[in-house]
Amino acid sequence: MGVESASYSFSEPPFPELGDLTCNVAFSLSKILGLSPKDAAARVSEHINFKETRYILSAQAHTAGYVNFKFNLPELAYETITTAIANPDFGSLSYAKGKKVIIEHTSVNPNKALHIGHARNAIVGDTLARVCRKVGYDVEVLNYIDDTGVQVADVITGILYGDMSKKAPSGMKYDQYCGDLVYVKVNDLYTLQPGLQDKRKEVSRAIEEGNNKTAKLAQEVVEKVVKAQLETVARMGIQYDLLNYESHILRVGYWDEVFDLLKKKGVVKLAEEGKLKGCWVLESEEEGEEKVLVRSDGTAVYAAKDIPYAAWKMGILPDRFSYKRFLVQEGGRQLWVTSAEPRKRDSVSFGGCDLCLTVIGASQSRVQKFVAYALEKLGLGGKTYRHLSYGEVSLSNDTAKDMGVKVRDDKESLRMSGRFGIYVNVDDVLDSLSSKAREQSAEGNAGAGDKWLSLVSEKLAVAALRYDMIKQDLDKTITFDLKEALKLEGDTGPYLVYSYARASRLLEKMGFRPIQLTRPVAAQLKTTDERRLFLLMSRFDMELENADKAMAPRKVAQYAHDLAVAFNQFYETSPVISEKEAEVKKARAYLVYAFRNVMLQALQLLGIEPLSAI
Repeated sequence: MGVESASYSFSEPPFPELGDLTCNVAFSLSKILGLSPKDAAARVSEHINFKETRYILSAQAHTAGYVNFKFNLPELAYETITTAIANPDFGSLSYAKGKKVIIEHTSVNPNKALHIGHARNAIVGDTLARVCRKVGYDVEVLNYIDDTGVQVADVITGILYGDMSKKAPSGMKYDQYCGDLVYVKVNDLYTLQPGLQDKRKEVSRAIEEGNNKTAKLAQEVVEKVVKAQLETVARMGIQYDLLNYESHILRVGYWDEVFDLLKKKGVVKLAEEGKLKGCWVLESEEEGEEKVLVRSDGTAVYAAKDIPYAAWKMGILPDRFSYKRFLVQEGGRQLWVTSAEPRKRDSVSFGGCDLCLTVIGASQSRVQKFVAYALEKLGLGGKTYRHLSYGEVSLSNDTAKDMGVKVRDDKESLRMSGRFGIYVNVDDVLDSLSSKAREQSAEGNAGAGDKWLSLVSEKLAVAALRYDMIKQDLDKTITFDLKEALKLEGDTGPYLVYSYARASRLLEKMGFRPIQLTRPVAAQLKTTDERRLFLLMSRFDMELENADKAMAPRKVAQYAHDLAVAFNQFYETSPVISEKEAEVKKARAYLVYAFRNVMLQALQLLGIEPLSAI
């Protein structure tokens, strides 16, 4: 293993006297070279050629093993500001160019509306897709539609045998109707009318067989639910490339093909004794770990269906789907849907990637471990399949009460549970956020018109929700609170939007338009707060790479928040409009303009739309 394989990352030193940037490469090199981290750091600093860069003044090895850098600050200020202003795609990287990533997220059963937990899934997946595009990946975003599952059968049973209409009441979204009314009522009827469960089995079989009246009704209902769900995610700025229907995966024969491959490779075996006798079992190499794929009655378990889908995503199985246009999303992006019809020669193609990211809750970690194991045995050929799990979302007691959910006073938060009917729909959360944001905006903008207030309140609502869903580590449980998420100060999405708007207002008052920044003018940025701001801006691509390599959207949120804090500190301590020195005033105006451009890039990664005024 050579020195070129050493891993490293950059970060801000804990104390300013240590320098402007620090690198941990010596810890990795020390193992390769057989040196102490201190000596490895000294070796690195000795071999840096300062003639090749005009941005670094010095590199010093610290006794703790870090390499600390000091910058040529005037030159860095000039380069950062001019690049941020001139480059509309500031911070973009190209190291992933030529590679394809498939990201599957959302994947909500098509019998209900998205609840707050689903929002975290969709927002995490969408943010990662934005990050991956920014570093050069060809990104394909998938949404899995389980149209043959038992929950769809429940809704169809309710319509056919539970005296429920297939039409939603006027003014009610179709996904909410199916989930909140039909699904709830039919599950109550199962208790009152036990024979109804036999009808559900008949419905389920008919849906899986296809090409009958029941299956056609299911297709009609599923499509209406999916379109209603897509309206919700569209409010959050989330889009997809392809909807993968489970029924199509089954009908093109992927499961049979994968099952045969697994048997040939000896990855699954038929249990001949014990409690699993007659079952086909996938055994991992971890002692005692096993997963039933096919029951003794010959039916595949739900989790088994994940393997052929994952194998198609990775390109282990050839693309046998045909594709149809489903709808056009905002901005003109086409959304496709799979079809089990014979594939056409000139059809578009999906699937096959270098990296596959599957965003599913932590409760599915065991199943996903078996999927990854099966793929490995089938042969990944150097490709990577990765499960990105995330923690649950609960509601603060105050928010739960605001949303009309009963809470216990001895609990600080309310855990969501679809099984027990304890959940709130994303549309309702966004409506509540938008209503509260409208009140705030109206108070601070007397005489504002309805159209402006509606636009601002909706964007603030989305900013609040999206930011709150990714600002924590993925494994952490989120306790969502409406009022906290909407604050214009603190670690919130609206705070970022407010910072962008503040910069926009300042530039508008000045009537400032950048012409050409000169190095002498850039050298006027000497205060601690000025330097802090342009140093943070210069690190945008570094933070982007860190977020991508760690698959951690929180890093983007943290960077954007740090940038907003730095700007507002600069704004409070460094006058721009009232500055007497002409060159200093010009330098600060350029800095504000560049900040606004960089913040715009960060907001776009977060899926948050900017506002010029709040």
